[in-house]
Amino acid sequence: MNVPSQSSSICLVIPAWCETVRLDAFVQRLFPALAASGLSVTVQIVDDGSPSQLAEALADRCEAWRAQYAFVNPLHRLPTNRGKGGAVYAGWDLACAADACWLGFCDADGSVEADELLRLCREALAAPAPVCLCASRHVAGADARWGSPLRQALSHLFAAWVRWHTRLTVRDSQCGAKIMPAAIYRAVRRELKEERFAFDPELLLACQKAGATIREMPVRWRWQPGSRLKLGRDGWAMLCAIRRLSRVPIGAPPAQPRAN
Repeated sequence: MNVPSQSSSICLVIPAWCETVRLDAFVQRLFPALAASGLSVTVQIVDDGSPSQLAEALADRCEAWRAQYAFVNPLHRLPTNRGKGGAVYAGWDLACAADACWLGFCDADGSVEADELLRLCREALAAPAPVCLCASRHVAGADARWGSPLRQALSHLFAAWVRWHTRLTVRDSQCGAKIMPAAIYRAVRRELKEERFAFDPELLLACQKAGATIREMPVRWRWQPGSRLKLGRDGWAMLCAIRRLSRVPIGAPPAQPRAN
């Protein structure tokens, strides 16, 4: 894949659905670190169809943050809940329309800490060639605290399920921080259909099949209480979403409609 030369401009998207307390605590650490970093970063928070009262509260918080930090964009509100992937893509599409050179996202709960996000950005910008960087809890050097042995075991089992069904080389597709050149995202954007549980593997698989370089970077990660993901409710849907990826090869021509 031919990718234009690197630039220091990064758009970091934070998807948020019914997030006020955890996001507020996270940005109190993230924004001062970004301001002191010297990096050219803009932050785009995307409200993923939260109820109006929560969305309005988040919009008010964004305006307060914008008054203090010039790199914070106005809140982008989705009219309905699309899922984390849908919110990330909405933010990235806005950034692409503004000719951003690099795109990233991080989870609103702050499980990947501010200094680790800055390290991810610096690693991408310092790479000798454009690269998709993924925070990882499953590679050597990672420092992950899961909250319970069950969560850790399920994360590794799900990662194995993803690799087995999709042949994705990444060991941890689900860790909530990634950064990539906008040119790579633009090249694969039309292929991306999943917006919920399987959006990370589908995105990385599309990049892998397009010939992009993908590198996992070990990070310090801490499980945060208050997760919206419920294993009993969502586990089966996650497995089914990965099965869909194994049955619909990315890059294949669309199916032709049957003649009546």
